[in-house]
Amino acid sequence: MGIGDLLPHDYARVHQAATESEAMFVQRVLDEAGIPAVVRSRQVPGYAEIIRGAIGYWGDVLVAVDDRERAEAHLGTYLRMMKGALGVARFAGIIPPLVTLFDQTGRIDDEANERHVDVVIDSGVHGLFAMGSTGEVMHLSADERRRCAELVVRKVDGRVPVLIGCASTSTEEAVSFARHAQSIGADGVVVLPPYYWAPNDAAIEAHIGAVAEAVELPVIIYNFPAVVGTNISPVLVAGIATAHENVVGIKDTIDSIAHIQEVIDRVKPIKPEFSVLCGTEFHLLNTLLSGGDGAIPAVANFAPQLPVQVYEAFRQGRIADAAAAMRSRLGLAALYQLDAPFFVVVKEAMVMLGLIAHATVRRPAGPLTDANRTRLREMLVEAGLL
Repeated sequence: MGIGDLLPHDYARVHQAATESEAMFVQRVLDEAGIPAVVRSRQVPGYAEIIRGAIGYWGDVLVAVDDRERAEAHLGTYLRMMKGALGVARFAGIIPPLVTLFDQTGRIDDEANERHVDVVIDSGVHGLFAMGSTGEVMHLSADERRRCAELVVRKVDGRVPVLIGCASTSTEEAVSFARHAQSIGADGVVVLPPYYWAPNDAAIEAHIGAVAEAVELPVIIYNFPAVVGTNISPVLVAGIATAHENVVGIKDTIDSIAHIQEVIDRVKPIKPEFSVLCGTEFHLLNTLLSGGDGAIPAVANFAPQLPVQVYEAFRQGRIADAAAAMRSRLGLAALYQLDAPFFVVVKEAMVMLGLIAHATVRRPAGPLTDANRTRLREMLVEAGLL
């Protein structure tokens, strides 16, 4: 008799999963240990009362009653090993790509950056991503990047996972940044393909693969065709994720839900723990509904409560509430149409909302025009933020 032949009272729950992908991952961990497991969704018709009563989980992982002690012991050991010794963690939810704040002379303002870390964590986000495009990494020296990474890891102090960006046109430099991130206690690294020249698939795979092989940290692929000039195809994403155990996710900054969905379809069946995170908040709900895991949205620097509200409503099974929250904020998508790099828009919004005193950026970027600043204020008012 197999586990599928057991009666309901013969099952025991050993894990509550926040998402379907998490449930599948835990099921696979148990199956590989020789402990048969099944997944029970709480999000299917007939479970309406349970959904309303449950707070914050997608479903259950069940084993035979006789296997319960062994399953719980194995999961406890395995998950501690994943988080600790191997440094492997699962990334989901809302993970703001932090801006880098400067004083009015353009020097990095440590106190302002530390305050900003506290503000976004207190808003309920699920992680932080430092040294990305929104953080003006392209305008920082290598030493400044390392110092900022150290500041963020130190200030977070384990409250949420911290990802560190390793963008570089040089594979050797990207590896160096990743090794530094590992040495300071970061939870993962984010690797952008080499930009300036449009790399082919072989170059992308070699670059990301070299970083993955150089560290034990989890590696997140960063697909950003507008910057790199090349889109990382879902087939290539699946290939890299399969070839490297510690490649555990993607930040997909692309205005194509079809691309995000295909990544999910190709990678999740072979690697359920793989995190698919959209790079813009207006694709958040579509990503979640397709089986993805969250977002790394720049607007979370000045309005983290908006994507957090959508994510938490979805996670709790309140799909209609999540959809209503998304619809009420769709106008913010027009922020990307303002004629300026998006980190400029983010900092200007932070000033308007009283989060920082000034929107200093480094050249060649400059401030918004008066017309764009007026339009930005109107959008913040329409979104109920001002």
